[in-house]
Amino acid sequence: MKIAIDLDGVLGDVVSNILPKLNKEYKTNYAKIDINEWNFPIGGVSIGTHLKRYFADPVFLLTVPVIEGAKEAIKKIMKDHEVVIVTGRPNYTKRYTYMWLVDNFLFNGVIFTPNKTVQSTGCDVLVDDYHGYLNNFRFSGGKTIQFIQPWNLGYLTDNCAHFWSEVPDMINDM
Repeated sequence: MKIAIDLDGVLGDVVSNILPKLNKEYKTNYAKIDINEWNFPIGGVSIGTHLKRYFADPVFLLTVPVIEGAKEAIKKIMKDHEVVIVTGRPNYTKRYTYMWLVDNFLFNGVIFTPNKTVQSTGCDVLVDDYHGYLNNFRFSGGKTIQFIQPWNLGYLTDNCAHFWSEVPDMINDM
């Protein structure tokens, strides 16, 4: 099978990377667990909007921590499947996003798209943390795995992974 895997919130922990910067800038003390929705406001602006600003910073993009267990799980998945990284990041991040991916993961391709469907990715399965993308992919005929994060707990689907160690077996069972 061909597996589409989201980047932000699934492979890379952009929230943990940006929170110390925003906490310092706005004199707040938020932790990742506090970010219970993508529109969570810090300093009157959603964290998603803050991320778009930081995506213009190459240092930020190159220092995103890898989510625990992701590297090992991707290696296992690639033994039997093709892996394509699919991200909604803006096109201006392509160079540094690709550099980060090459430094951290094995993969068969990268797709930058605001629309994650079977048709736009050419994939059979999507692993993502955003319920909207998961719904679109499922409605377009694909199978999905929701990677659990604090901001998606109110939108749980029927096929959820709390840890990367669960994902290879979930894919193989599909």
